[in-house]
Amino acid sequence: MATRAPSSPQDAPARARIVVGFYGAVGLVGFFWHATTQDSNDIWRVDGSQTPLTLLWTPLVGVGVGLAVVQLFRALEHHLAWLPALHAEFRSLFGRPPAGELVLLAATSAVAEELLFRGAMLDAWGLLPSSVVFAMLHIPPRLSLWPWTASSLLVGLLFAELTLVTGNLGAATAAHFVVNLQNLWYITRHPPRPTLRGPVRPQ
Repeated sequence: MATRAPSSPQDAPARARIVVGFYGAVGLVGFFWHATTQDSNDIWRVDGSQTPLTLLWTPLVGVGVGLAVVQLFRALEHHLAWLPALHAEFRSLFGRPPAGELVLLAATSAVAEELLFRGAMLDAWGLLPSSVVFAMLHIPPRLSLWPWTASSLLVGLLFAELTLVTGNLGAATAAHFVVNLQNLWYITRHPPRPTLRGPVRPQ
């Protein structure tokens, strides 16, 4: 009989409360930062003249971008040793939480981080500084995994550009959610892939 991975290193309801509480605080910081510096509660729109129709279709752009980002890193996983190592690190941390918890974590982190980094910080500090701070939030426990931080900088720049081009947070938030959810599902449901080292020859 196959052994089942532990559902979670921590009680799931307790972890869900911690996640909601932490990211709720992050989102509130972004909201009030924007409100006090811009004298406006409309943190979602960079361009305040955008119509509801624009707010509906721009997240679809983000879904496409998020799927493309995930597929790119899947293709690189066989060739970059740090990706399977990061996979194993997060797999040991998360265990096998239920699907609902993964959706909650992906959604709350995406919305809160976009409110802070692209809603408030991008406007206040600019594209590069806000993306650098976003990358510094993704610092791994080992030096060998620091390429994850560098890749987070590139992804942060991409999300910032999405926000500036589309004029609202919808595309960046949708892309962020897709990346988070697909990666969390993949990490917690599949073992790390082996890294290819040199040409593979038949036995």
